[in-house]
Amino acid sequence: MVTLIRDKQNITQQEMADFLGIDCRTYKRWENGETKVDSDLLPKIAKFLNVEIGELYKEKPGDIVINQTNHNSDNKKGSINNGIVIILPDKEAANQIFEILKKEVEKQ
Repeated sequence: MVTLIRDKQNITQQEMADFLGIDCRTYKRWENGETKVDSDLLPKIAKFLNVEIGELYKEKPGDIVINQTNHNSDNKKGSINNGIVIILPDKEAANQIFEILKKEVEKQ
């Protein structure tokens, strides 16, 4: 989704890399899925693109995004350890995820 957002804003990969202070080849590998983005840079990327961090994880607009995190072992106040972040684009998506979770709970 980053590529789509970046392209819509007419921002080049080189401009993104320069803003982030990284080599353009490293940035291109992130966008191509060859390597993972350094999670510490996600807030900076989102700010530069003027979007919420969750938008960066979507495959296309309207997708439900589920991102499991298990880093931040330093246990800083306010950090999320071994958590799941679910970003729901609208009420219909919220209802869908609610029904899925309800069925899973009923199975147990």
